Amino acid sequence: MRILGLLLALSVMLPVYATAPAESVLEFRQALGSPASRYSQSLLTEAYQRLGVEARFIEVPLGRSLIESDKGNLAGELARVLHINQQYKNLLPVPYVLFDTHVYLYVNQQRCAGCQLSQVQSLAYVRGSLIVEELLRKLPASRQVIGSGSLDAAKQMFLTGKVDGVLFPAYKLNATSTFPISEQILQSLPDYHFLHRQHQELIPRLTQMLFQLEREGFAERLRLKYGVPAPRRQLSRNEKPFAEY
Repeated sequence: MRILGLLLALSVMLPVYATAPAESVLEFRQALGSPASRYSQSLLTEAYQRLGVEARFIEVPLGRSLIESDKGNLAGELARVLHINQQYKNLLPVPYVLFDTHVYLYVNQQRCAGCQLSQVQSLAYVRGSLIVEELLRKLPASRQVIGSGSLDAAKQMFLTGKVDGVLFPAYKLNATSTFPISEQILQSLPDYHFLHRQHQELIPRLTQMLFQLEREGFAERLRLKYGVPAPRRQLSRNEKPFAEY
């Protein structure tokens, strides 16, 4: 009788296991090497885990991840500026500001003393950052612009003198060099987590959990760990979301 009871229990449990929700595991692009992206990955990992969802992060080029996320091959975007959904219509923002993206310009002062962005003759950047690419499109066609696949590659091009300047989103260059370097902040925008619309039912619960982690002080402890400043303004759950600043 005990064996029969066990078999009956298993027959009830198996269909439940087989129909586990697809949202039990979600895949996103692995964080870049910047403190802000590592902070976002840690925060979202905790938030999803408390919701019973495993967030997996895999290696995908920054530019390619937008395409794969919009197709639904990835669950969404780790952290992006708001207006990506003007082009990628299937990506929906979660109304919680992760951090502020500062776009930094670093210039070799031996080659281009006191230069602004429009005056730098050669530049490196990481492909896939829409706010950086928008700035670069405004430059004269005569400028030499080199897109790299990683932060480290762009940094090395600049530090070894292959280019006169480098643009980084949400990444502050802390490196020694054989030449003086100037730093400029060209733009500052809030970053949000995005989900593909097939997972949009998760957005209210995820938003609530992120604000809970903020109230608990968990988010602030992570910001201190990674050296990421709090955003200039956090959204209120009762206000119309996504105001730019």
